[in-house]
Amino acid sequence: MWRDAIRSIERAWQRLILQTLRLGCRAALAVRPLRSIDGKPPSPRSVVVFSTAGIGDTLSDTPAIRALRESFPTCRITAVVHRKRRAVLEGNPNIDRLIPHAKGPIRFLRTLLAIRTERPDTAVTLRANDPDIWPLAYLSGSRVIVSRPQMTRFSFLVNLPVDVPDWLDRPGVQQTLEVVRALGADTADPRMEYVVPDHASRRVAGILREQGLESRTLVALQVHHSPRLTFRDWPVAHFISFGRKILDEYPVHLVITGGPGDAAAAEAVGEALRPGATVVAGRLTLPEMAALLARCRMLITTDTGVMHLGFAVRVPTLALLHPYNAHRVGPHGYGRLHRVVLLPRSLWQGEDPPRVGMDRLSPEEVIQVFREFWRETDGQPGRVDPRAHG
Repeated sequence: MWRDAIRSIERAWQRLILQTLRLGCRAALAVRPLRSIDGKPPSPRSVVVFSTAGIGDTLSDTPAIRALRESFPTCRITAVVHRKRRAVLEGNPNIDRLIPHAKGPIRFLRTLLAIRTERPDTAVTLRANDPDIWPLAYLSGSRVIVSRPQMTRFSFLVNLPVDVPDWLDRPGVQQTLEVVRALGADTADPRMEYVVPDHASRRVAGILREQGLESRTLVALQVHHSPRLTFRDWPVAHFISFGRKILDEYPVHLVITGGPGDAAAAEAVGEALRPGATVVAGRLTLPEMAALLARCRMLITTDTGVMHLGFAVRVPTLALLHPYNAHRVGPHGYGRLHRVVLLPRSLWQGEDPPRVGMDRLSPEEVIQVFREFWRETDGQPGRVDPRAHG
């Protein structure tokens, strides 16, 4: 009861803050109106890019950031990222400065002051889960504010709106590439980008050495337990059955990955597959996870942030996807490097959220595709040219 009351108070407080922010921005517009823009604006000299959603979404925005760098090589690029996702963009060669952001009035002011020191003339919102991002874009002093207006209640703060009617039908990377095209930016390379830090590679090498796995061929199983989107999860029993088939047929060692919230499910899988499996779920940072994936022969995963990380570090990835959103989250631009196993479309009638989950995808179906994919990649990581676009 008390928890419900606290949540109700928090929601009321957030609505009050949002309304106050909206009124304040409208008042500010009366003092400093935004000039309407017809066609493409002048090339930016300093741009602030907002990408403050989850791991997968932030990685999906990296081609758009690359497009800005390639199209405007002398432009200074500042990226604002959710503070818990900072590691996703750290080391990205196309970003000059990274600013972490989180909810709250103090953090709002801190982020705003950091942005204003960069004196941006252009603000680009790619993806954001929090409504205060658009006020930040306006208050940054930018004269050009680019965004898809359907994403926000602050659309009156966008003077270069990008309407993308087929947004939900596009691959994730093509969604935000369309946003930066409004500035005249583009790239021929739609692949996600992640730079594995040296310290993470050394840490993972040490872990593998301690476990006696430094010379073993590793296959990662990403076990995920979603508190909300349960239709995307593959059951523990399916992972166990699939893992046993791999261990019976291939001279590999399985590493069971996942986040802190996945640890119990991952331990159940690992316990059933020992001694052929080692559980690392909940024990690695995101950079260390990337370093581990880069060391693996293959990754098997459902729709998770780690799936996108696998795409980004170019490990051959077998993605188990639901037809609900496979076209948006699946691999794009990698040729034969990644493969999708799709739940039969006939099992989903278009309802949102889906009533039928990934439990209907059998381990037998997945192992069959795994065998084909293993042969195709010739048993060696990196044999498939990741620059071959599909």
